[in-house]
Amino acid sequence: MHTRRQRLAELKAAHNHPTYAKMAFVMGCKVQDRGEGSRVSDDEGRSFLAMFDQYGNQSFGYSHPRIVAAVREQLDTGVLNSTKIMFEDVQIRLSERLAQLTGQRLPYSYLANGGGETIDNALKLARAATGRPGVISARGCFHGKTFATLSASNRPEHRAHLAPFMEHFRQVDFGDTAELAAALDDSVGAVLLEPVQAEAGVIVPPPGYLQEVRRLCTEAGALLVLDEMQTAFGRCGTFFAYEQSGIVPDLVCVGKAFGGGVLPVSAVLGTEDVWKVLRELPSTFGSSLGGNPLSCRVGLESVAIASDPLFLDGVRERALTIGHRLAAAAERHPGVLAAHRGVGMMHGLEFHDQALAGLVLGRLLEEGITSTYSLYNAKVLRVQPPMVIGLDELDHCLTVLDTLLAEADAHLRAVDEGRADGSGTELSPLTRTVSLPHPAHEVLELLHARPRILDPFAATGEGSTGHEAEFAGRLGADTVVWADRAETTAQGVRLSAEAGWLWRTLCREARVTPAADGGSVLHLRVTWDTDSGSYEELLGGRIGFLAGRALTECVAALRSALGPVRETV
Repeated sequence: MHTRRQRLAELKAAHNHPTYAKMAFVMGCKVQDRGEGSRVSDDEGRSFLAMFDQYGNQSFGYSHPRIVAAVREQLDTGVLNSTKIMFEDVQIRLSERLAQLTGQRLPYSYLANGGGETIDNALKLARAATGRPGVISARGCFHGKTFATLSASNRPEHRAHLAPFMEHFRQVDFGDTAELAAALDDSVGAVLLEPVQAEAGVIVPPPGYLQEVRRLCTEAGALLVLDEMQTAFGRCGTFFAYEQSGIVPDLVCVGKAFGGGVLPVSAVLGTEDVWKVLRELPSTFGSSLGGNPLSCRVGLESVAIASDPLFLDGVRERALTIGHRLAAAAERHPGVLAAHRGVGMMHGLEFHDQALAGLVLGRLLEEGITSTYSLYNAKVLRVQPPMVIGLDELDHCLTVLDTLLAEADAHLRAVDEGRADGSGTELSPLTRTVSLPHPAHEVLELLHARPRILDPFAATGEGSTGHEAEFAGRLGADTVVWADRAETTAQGVRLSAEAGWLWRTLCREARVTPAADGGSVLHLRVTWDTDSGSYEELLGGRIGFLAGRALTECVAALRSALGPVRETV
């Protein structure tokens, strides 16, 4: 029987996002329910502690009481819709507050809905202010998913499907001021950077980088545009991350945490000189619902929370804990981790491969902790909890993470030593060779009678040959149904899933050959393809872990069913 979770996964795969549907299902995600603070529950009542704030969106946790109260307060006023012609009190007060937070150095702001829209607005402002079309961004950057922001990112996988990108975009290495200086000619109107490259794998620039970029931009007549979608609102220990460099950009873009985790709101903040285009051409910008009263009321509350000195003190205190604990973990587990990077409450652990990251991500969910990977570097596990996380909750997250890193380390050593017990980061094809004291014909007879006894995806080891329209499968402790077929062969059995929303292919084969000592050798092979593109290895780490662990149980069940070796007369 299809569970509610599977029905929702199938619907998401059919009508929304096939890859994300199977990713969430394979990783063990249940159906989301209520959230509060740093915890969110599933529909079965289990509570999960957030070690990641959903790319900055849940920086203040789930259902922050001040955010919820602000929504209710604004709803009660009945002032919800924007006329676009009358003075809107809450919007104007929000713009004033943003200017105050920059020390009036960026006195203007334009409100929109999302990050990509706001980055586009910043690039329009830069072109209008400088009269130059060129934009320089950094390799590995993430600025959104509009055509302009994808052009800035210039990812080869996006270019393969969406080319041609927009003209006049160039890239330099993040942190390389010499390459930037060489690229800054009189065609460049904007240098677009993140203070920390989040989706590249939490890449922190070298000391003095932004100061030198500021100097180079000023000398070249180009505007410095900072994308602070993930770094603003205190994430790095100050309200804006750029404050730590002692510079002022020409334009800064904020969003994500701005909406308190409940409503979409973003903004580009700029200098008076950059804003001249709005005097000369007032219709340059427009956003149908951007800056509406409800979003702005939430934005005001988010700003108030994040600019409180006590709140920022708490961020810095937690940042010290995270940085110390993760640096120590990276030293303890060099076989698993390639690097640790981070600043403030924004950190990444880089594994040696995606499969390891997938294994640990899945295990974290099993232990009641949510996290994810960097979009453009899936080897990097994000440690970026809500900034309101309790110290005891943070300690629990980091302790569980360290335990799982040690577990992954032990599993890898077992694989390397040829003692794989089904828990390592093995990918398709997953193979096992098992020596049995029983003669081949006895093993073969059992396999033909119980063709699913060695199936690591079967809910039970029972079942007959032929087609099953609703085969009862399993992924770890989770149940899942798909169409499957079991066939006997001269040397064993072959099991195969029909292509569907979860599997493109899934095949399990067991062959038996005679051994020289009168016993037999069992050859097991499991192959799969989830059709997940660049995330196949990430999912493979989880699937290989679950299948390998289950396969060990299956072999034990086979040995038990065979019983003691019968003596021959």
